[in-house]
Amino acid sequence: MTARASMRAVYGALATALFLSVMAGGAGLQAQTSGGGLILLPEDDGLSGGAESVAGTRGPDDDRFDPARRGLDNVAQTGAQGWVSPLRLTDLLVPMNGTAARISGERQIVAFDLYVSTPSSHRQLQLFTQSSIDLLPERSSMRVMLNGQDIGVVGLGNFEGFEGGRVDIPEGVLSVGRNLVQIEFRQGHRIFCGPEASFGLWTDIDLARSGLLVRETQNGIDADDFMMAFAAQAASGDPVEMRGLDRLGPQAAEWRQHLMRSFNQTFLGSPVAFRFSDYWTVEQHDRALARITILAAPSGRVSYEIGGDGAYVMVLEVGPDTRPQNVLTAIAQLAPQPMASRAPLIAPEQDVPLSAFGVQTESFSQRYARRDYPFRLPDDWLVLTAAKARLNFDYIYAEGLPRESMLLISVNGEAIRLLPLRDEGGQLISKFPIDFEARLLQPGSNRMTFELMVPGDPPDLPCPVVERPFLQISDTSTLNVPYSPSMAIPDMDLAFGALTPDSIRRNEMTARAFSDADILTLSAALARSHADMRPATLHLISVDDLGSVPAGNHRADRRLLEDIVLTVPELPGASGDAMAGATDDPFQRRRQQDSGLSAGFGQAFSTAWDRVSDSLAWVKDRIFPSSGEQLNQWLANRRGQAVLFHLDPARPDEIWMLRSPDSDINAIAHAFAAARVSGAGPRGQVSILGHQGAWQNWIAPDRRPLLLEPWSLRNFRYAMGNFVSARPIFFTLMIIFLALLSAVIALRLVISTRDTKS
Repeated sequence: MTARASMRAVYGALATALFLSVMAGGAGLQAQTSGGGLILLPEDDGLSGGAESVAGTRGPDDDRFDPARRGLDNVAQTGAQGWVSPLRLTDLLVPMNGTAARISGERQIVAFDLYVSTPSSHRQLQLFTQSSIDLLPERSSMRVMLNGQDIGVVGLGNFEGFEGGRVDIPEGVLSVGRNLVQIEFRQGHRIFCGPEASFGLWTDIDLARSGLLVRETQNGIDADDFMMAFAAQAASGDPVEMRGLDRLGPQAAEWRQHLMRSFNQTFLGSPVAFRFSDYWTVEQHDRALARITILAAPSGRVSYEIGGDGAYVMVLEVGPDTRPQNVLTAIAQLAPQPMASRAPLIAPEQDVPLSAFGVQTESFSQRYARRDYPFRLPDDWLVLTAAKARLNFDYIYAEGLPRESMLLISVNGEAIRLLPLRDEGGQLISKFPIDFEARLLQPGSNRMTFELMVPGDPPDLPCPVVERPFLQISDTSTLNVPYSPSMAIPDMDLAFGALTPDSIRRNEMTARAFSDADILTLSAALARSHADMRPATLHLISVDDLGSVPAGNHRADRRLLEDIVLTVPELPGASGDAMAGATDDPFQRRRQQDSGLSAGFGQAFSTAWDRVSDSLAWVKDRIFPSSGEQLNQWLANRRGQAVLFHLDPARPDEIWMLRSPDSDINAIAHAFAAARVSGAGPRGQVSILGHQGAWQNWIAPDRRPLLLEPWSLRNFRYAMGNFVSARPIFFTLMIIFLALLSAVIALRLVISTRDTKS
């Protein structure tokens, strides 16, 4: 009994000590009032003023940051303090990895949107970044501009994980609603200097944690509070939830369309994804920052509440006769932003300045820089002849540049001029004529690219600090495009530019490959269309439904199409492993023996026959272009996450889309939205979206143009030139045949005339 009593005493002492230690640890966070209630003491957010590093805010996964997994961990990190109103990236061409945006190169300015409800409560902007190890911290920084005003500089030098810094916001700079944040990244290489070194410079900025810290509130909220929380929810990577929409019955589809379009036209950048659920739901999700709840009511009304989980909720009460356009247009915060969904349209036969492209005078201060300027030509413009377009180029470059400095000018990926930047430094070069073939331009979307390359001097030392620009291109430079009659040629770009959320079609078989959530995500990406063209259709298909794609006169191998989306892309070094495995093939020796038996005369004859067959096939393809085998050769060994088809010229407004089973629909939607603004989207008859987000296009060699206006003396030469240029060898041989036929007839007449005289 004594031993048992001793053991009870020891256990009791241990339990008491453990209880006291827990209570002591919690004393730093909670204190009692005289009435026995608990007061939450303010916690140190760990952010010192100015642009210093953030201490104490790093989570357990910061050293191995995985944005896709973290989701809303930033909410957990701030705890009872609140959440972050994040920076929303508006440039769709900046690569994203989860919630992290990567900014590369020596110097680049990136624009963000920042939503604020109470400007007076925010005094500092926090930025979480991680940079390449090649970065030289002493010459690398971020200069932050808010609504056009310079507010401070933050140093770069976080190499091991995401860490933060703060910059003070002067009073009166922030405004209610949408604010423009521009960050100029200046990054210097620690060892080398030159175009090659620029590719090793990058900084990732975590957009989910970069922004304004918003304190939790139990008071009422308004529309600006909701918009701020909505932007934070969209930046988290999780969809925004809409509850109770199905309870509207026949009105549900109309409300879904208007809600998705309104929010996606208000929030630029990556498309906003939505998730739909019932009003009462038991689904388990991470804590939401914002959501939309729809209630059936006698009349229409909008209110804003704080949900039981702390989410900011827009409550839409919808009556039987309530129209969504009447309710949503009355919300000033949902006013559509200027659309960047389509590039500016320019007119032929005019000297159109670059300022009409929406571009101001550009300064290049990087050793390597590439800038694209998208624009559009009329959809019925077509030039296939040798007619020339002209760029009258106004530019100036700095004195003393290395002799290998150059500027490459391209149109739709084709180089048209390489300008050396030497001998005339410091002098304005005005109206420098650059003529190029107009057939490089296309109806619809186009892009002009300027690519600057300035070698290091010397290249094996860090670049010196240079404040002056290396090159300036004036917006007074003009582009003149030649005349074209109203003509058309089968191309996917025109139909792709006309897609809207109403364009998506799905049947019972393709429902296996595209869920309802996938449809909504694609609809969000297409919600920014002006719909100023004839409506187009996007048919979603599965691998089992490939036979339903109208192929016209094309003969695409189904096995090759399946391999594109079903075959996992090879990892680096996989090809070498495959070759190593081939040496262990038990049938390899038998094949070598069989090939040895056919050596000698038989092999030489076979080789000669193959060469003759290839030559005949080459001549046949030039005279009578056939896209069957050429398409299959192009499809071979290509891999991607989605394939778009536009094969039947009799259906110019329809596109068929096949996706990979393991593809990310959000990445596809982002690529759709980016293609609208870059001018480098799907074209031709088949387009493959690669796993890195780039489009690969195949254009059929036997496309035939169509004249869309009556023949006249003005358009005859131009239209005939396009018809002949589309199939030049065929028309050349036809003219030769007619010439020979005429010569035979003339010879026959001469011979018959002589016989008559004799």
